[in-house]
Amino acid sequence: MRRGADDLFSNRDDDTVLRRTRQAAASRLIHCRVDGGAGNVAPLTACSAAGVADSPFPHLVRTDALPDGLYERLASSFPGLAALLGGRTDVGSNRAVRRTATAALADPALPGLWRDFLAYHTSAAYWHDVVRVFGAHLRAAFPDLERRRGRAFADWRVAVRGTEEAEDADVRLDCQFVMNTPVVARSSVKTPHVDRYDKIFSALLYMRDPADRAAGSDLDLYAWRRAPRFLKHRVLEHDVERVATVPYAANTYVAFVNSPRAVHGVSPRDPTTVPRRYVNFVAEVPGRAFEPPQMGRLQRLWRRPADEAEERY
Repeated sequence: MRRGADDLFSNRDDDTVLRRTRQAAASRLIHCRVDGGAGNVAPLTACSAAGVADSPFPHLVRTDALPDGLYERLASSFPGLAALLGGRTDVGSNRAVRRTATAALADPALPGLWRDFLAYHTSAAYWHDVVRVFGAHLRAAFPDLERRRGRAFADWRVAVRGTEEAEDADVRLDCQFVMNTPVVARSSVKTPHVDRYDKIFSALLYMRDPADRAAGSDLDLYAWRRAPRFLKHRVLEHDVERVATVPYAANTYVAFVNSPRAVHGVSPRDPTTVPRRYVNFVAEVPGRAFEPPQMGRLQRLWRRPADEAEERY
């Protein structure tokens, strides 16, 4: 039997223990103290619905997302590339490697602050923050989703993605350590695309290494030039127009509603030996949240080999 992320805190397979673990993590995060002042390790907590921009799709950007002292403690203890590779040696240049919340929480060497961070960002308290800030935009993007699940977003059952509890949940959360491997030749790790069709909300917290001097790897936001069409979840670059760029800068937080409108990509990165680092926040539903229109057979002849890959992240 697979164990849920919260079970890792206890030997008891008990829903009460899982619930109390998340509540305790939320309390520790909200009331943690950093450098003698009140700090919060939840970047979304200080945000409001008024801060969400609607163009080119609903998104929110915060610079200096966490208090300096807290950010430095988290960034300085971000896992190394070897930990995320897990013994793999054939990953290649400028590839995304990830460590899920369940895998990270299973590591006894994970620092307590990171343990609390991951636990909170896979909890019902965090989901309620998402709904508080993005609820109206979620309803606009997915007007039938609450009816399909039989309850309002705020009442959804929450579980950690990849656990047994996730089978019965309305929304599945993950909080991942992510690195893009060192770059041999200038390239983009992700050309224009939307996230997978079961994901309704995504967020990133950039943790750029102070030694990273490479140009590129910013987050580009796109608007459609025409009616949306996809090759799986990828987009032809001539179908969209770049309208905004979020620099890959330390302590920058980006959150958005994932939908056919939410086309984004990563600008090409110069050669470097320093990995690109960030935390990836995921909220997904059982099944598909939307059905993006796919390209026709002749249109698919324009595809690149990389477009055939559909990553799980």
